[in-house]
Amino acid sequence: MKIIACVVASAALLAGCSEGSPAASTAEAATTVEPTPVATTQKDPELLPLIEQVGLDPCPVGDPNPDAAIPGLPSVTYRCLGHGPDVDLSAVRGMPLVVNVWASWCPPCISEMPILTAAAADLRGEVQFLGVDIQDQDASALSMMNDFGADFPSVVDEQGEIRGLMGISGPPVTFFVNDKGVVVGRHNGALPSTDYFNALLDQYLGVRR
Repeated sequence: MKIIACVVASAALLAGCSEGSPAASTAEAATTVEPTPVATTQKDPELLPLIEQVGLDPCPVGDPNPDAAIPGLPSVTYRCLGHGPDVDLSAVRGMPLVVNVWASWCPPCISEMPILTAAAADLRGEVQFLGVDIQDQDASALSMMNDFGADFPSVVDEQGEIRGLMGISGPPVTFFVNDKGVVVGRHNGALPSTDYFNALLDQYLGVRR
């Protein structure tokens, strides 16, 4: 996998990359409101073998009717990097959530990926992890996830729209979102260690690992 490196000084692992490149009863059943169908962007057929090889978890469906009165992630929809529906970030609720903005061309993102991969595996069913792959190539992003054995889902922000929506100069940035959908914390730059990340999980989400 070819990685186009950012210009990185010795402190870049913590500072992040600022430039980018190219998921009853009969009566009750009668009154049940069916959720709105969720679009699924068609995959590039040439990438399907790689998608299958990487085996990312499906992207989350999300709450079809999130409480708009609760401020949360921006209402923006991205296609899933692996299998699963297109994802409206504002609708991913119901479980504590870690959102990591990353890219395969970003060295600090590469340095922290083992930390995120291990945590996502350990906390499966307790905390949802969702990556936002920013201004990247799908093949490069999938190859990076494959290299680390990472299987948590990611969505694709081709234009880097999330930069303006969430005040991001560049990846990596990690957001912590409670089960109501409220952003309760963030960390700019690479996660320096597992212990540090565990402390953030405890501080913002009340999750101990």
